[in-house]
Amino acid sequence: RLLTLLFAPIGSITAVKMFEKEGFAEMYKIVCSMISRPESSAFREPVDWKAMGLLDYLNIVKNPMDLGTIKTKIEASKYNSLDEIASDVRLVWRNCMLYNRDGSEYYHLADKFGRGFEEAFAALRRLEDSKSDLERIPPVDEKLQLSYDIFKITNTDTARVLTMIETACPNALSRKVSTDEVLINFDALTPRCFHEVNTFVLNCFLNISGSKKNKKRKLADNATEGASNESNDVENGVSGSSK
Repeated sequence: RLLTLLFAPIGSITAVKMFEKEGFAEMYKIVCSMISRPESSAFREPVDWKAMGLLDYLNIVKNPMDLGTIKTKIEASKYNSLDEIASDVRLVWRNCMLYNRDGSEYYHLADKFGRGFEEAFAALRRLEDSKSDLERIPPVDEKLQLSYDIFKITNTDTARVLTMIETACPNALSRKVSTDEVLINFDALTPRCFHEVNTFVLNCFLNISGSKKNKKRKLADNATEGASNESNDVENGVSGSSK
């Protein structure tokens, strides 16, 4: 039986966690990344409604939940599936948005965290689905999706992607010195290089750090046509260099 080991920093201590179920280590990483964000303080522990004078809290929120409780339950193997964990995480945001009025600071914060979690969870699902033969030729829709995903990761992670491609498939990169852009020709990537880059990018989404940046996007004119015609190239323009 295979065990997944995850080294997760908690405060100043580095804990070693072992998970038997597929994807639980990655989900644990997602939860820990949300807890580590400074603005998540309101979601880390159960709402102390008595101390805060929120006497109507339990009348409105029937099933309280918080990220710290979820983390503890994962560590204690209380969940049977990733969907069970996701359901509790969504409950955290839903409770907050139920109790706090639309337009309030806490309402918008819960909405922001909720959107970040859904993106990370979708990436985790795609990671689970992508664990297959590294020599499998990716279809055009996967190439297009990766071209979109690259623009959602940090500049540091983008530089790592460019370095990976430059090492494995240098012919897939072309530089425009005048505009300081690097173009990625996804059709020139070997299947192995594509899947390794795709796995790296999806793993970037598991860290909900709030530091993702939008970068200048420039897709080839025929990129969208490539979704229905696999003979067309898909290119991606990325500002900056791999150095």
